[in-house]
Amino acid sequence: MAELPYRQNVCMLVYDGSSHLFLGERKGCPGVWQFPQGGVKKHQTKEEAVVEELHEELGAEPFHFQIVKKLRATHRYDWIEPPSYAKSKWRGQEQSFWLVEFLGDDSDIVLDRFEPEFMNWRWVTSNEVRTLAEPIRQAGYALPLREFDDFLLLKDEGIF
Repeated sequence: MAELPYRQNVCMLVYDGSSHLFLGERKGCPGVWQFPQGGVKKHQTKEEAVVEELHEELGAEPFHFQIVKKLRATHRYDWIEPPSYAKSKWRGQEQSFWLVEFLGDDSDIVLDRFEPEFMNWRWVTSNEVRTLAEPIRQAGYALPLREFDDFLLLKDEGIF
């Protein structure tokens, strides 16, 4: 397994006009909260993957999302038990993190528009993410959340 490569993955910190972050509860896994994320397909840019994954997972139209920036943080991890699509192909995932502004209304988010990945969602503060997110994800979220907090400070000061 150690010789297998890592799957490229994008993870999105989607924020609304009130600077709250989207957190979704995984379908069939009560209490497991996370950011939207997904793999980058062959011949697809990471930016294209960001928009595609948000469209599929949140059900809102692509024009409701504006990529603000790619964050500096990355996170690489090995799967404890690889999902069926990854067996003999990848050992884990290497995530890049993206700050994305949601430009729509809450009613534009339709979790069951496509194959649902989330059963519930909510807007939360970055501190709430630190307590609500699935514990196994919290280490990977620490640096991107710090970057988000810094972004908010700069935004409040009119710098960004």
